[in-house]
Amino acid sequence: MTVIVTRAFIFYVFLTLMMKLMGKRQIGEMQLSELVTTVLLSELAVLPVTDTDIPLLHGLVPLILISSIEVILSFASRKSKRFLIFLNGNPITLYENGKFNEGNLTKARVSSEDVEAQVRINGFETLGEVKKVILERTGKMSVLPKKNANPNQSGEG
Repeated sequence: MTVIVTRAFIFYVFLTLMMKLMGKRQIGEMQLSELVTTVLLSELAVLPVTDTDIPLLHGLVPLILISSIEVILSFASRKSKRFLIFLNGNPITLYENGKFNEGNLTKARVSSEDVEAQVRINGFETLGEVKKVILERTGKMSVLPKKNANPNQSGEG
């Protein structure tokens, strides 16, 4: 049991260090590649922690490799807009000038009710106060008001 606890501690410290080095954001702000990396790292760490027949190095090497790939992808995304778009896509306009973009709603698998909810969360009472709603690369929606509209002060956002 002491071996498993020690291995768990080692992997916890190592994973925390890897995530820190990769510059992870909050879960709601993660790009797709960051989310995949996070899931892979957690899955790769489980077996070497619980199976003492697996050498520690056999568990740590894949973690280093996956973390390195994520750092390289992040660097490449910062240097090449084309690569960033390939990896994470473009922001998608869901609502603009009084109309929903049905094609983009379908493409993003977002309902008009989801957009309306986000508008309310941002402190607006109706879509009439909003010029545009954009689904960002992070998965969050940006709500852009019309020039004369002010969000309700009681709204969160």
